[in-house]
Amino acid sequence: MKYNLIFYISKKTSYCEKAVRKALSMIGGEAHQITCAVTPVALGEEVTHSLKICPLTVIVGGFGSMEDDNLATVLSRVFSNSSLTLESMRKLKAQSGAQGYIIRYKTQILLALPDSPQDISEMFSEELLEYIKDKITDNR
Repeated sequence: MKYNLIFYISKKTSYCEKAVRKALSMIGGEAHQITCAVTPVALGEEVTHSLKICPLTVIVGGFGSMEDDNLATVLSRVFSNSSLTLESMRKLKAQSGAQGYIIRYKTQILLALPDSPQDISEMFSEELLEYIKDKITDNR
């Protein structure tokens, strides 16, 4: 299963990339493309491109940013302008209190994760990996 990884206003990118690769390799995940974005507009362009070519898109970072650049704010705007509902989105939590999201829409899955390798590793529970594997496999 191929996935795209997008770093959004992110820190510790190489460590975060290793954490994502390690977790997703357990279910046959292979990075197709790794890119970065530093503005909400650039993020939107990267996500739109990614959703056209891969069933799984992973965004790392952006939760520590302030105001309009914050990833949670950007995702909220996307939800308010689409047919997506809260049923298609679940919060992910790490022991540190850091939050992430898993969003499923039709045949696509979008993961939004903090830019902490430890939090990323915690969020990729067996349950989450099984969910991703099942949903991606069901849509082939």
